[in-house]
Amino acid sequence: MSSKTDELRELFARLTTETTFTEHQQHDSHTLPSERQLDTALRRLVTEMRDEYGFRTSLDDDALVTVVRAFYADTDDAAIADELGVGTGVVRRARLHLHLFRETDRKGAVDLRALATALDAGHTVEECAVELDASETAVERARQVLEARRQAQRSGYHYPLAFESLLDEAGLPREVSAARRRDRDALVDVFD
Repeated sequence: MSSKTDELRELFARLTTETTFTEHQQHDSHTLPSERQLDTALRRLVTEMRDEYGFRTSLDDDALVTVVRAFYADTDDAAIADELGVGTGVVRRARLHLHLFRETDRKGAVDLRALATALDAGHTVEECAVELDASETAVERARQVLEARRQAQRSGYHYPLAFESLLDEAGLPREVSAARRRDRDALVDVFD
């Protein structure tokens, strides 16, 4: 059994209520978790994140699991919002709380590097808007991206990597997972 399989098995054991594995599961590294096991494991990660970061959203943990799964299925925020019956902004903010980044998060009316420099210098959102010649709304959205990205970086992208590991084990197509890693890595360039 590979060390990757052992690590994933330990992660599932920690995140699910299942405490034992059948003999077949122990020997077959290609056994996929059930949908229920996957949702339980994802829900525990979401709950752990909510506890650790104290973020607030109108979405409950089940809806946040939907956001995670849809994000990794390459569904855009508008389609996720339609599925959940909420606004796109609610999904976008929830996705950022979950440290899930899209390439579009770094593109927009606000230069993230310049904003990071201004915020680090103690400027308010209002001051940054004037300095960067952007709307306060655009600056606030960019600030949310920066804040989420910094949290994710401080944790070594623990949660996105855990989500990806669970979904990879469940059969997530590797090209989607690779695309998500590229999106996450693209934000690293903003600060390096």
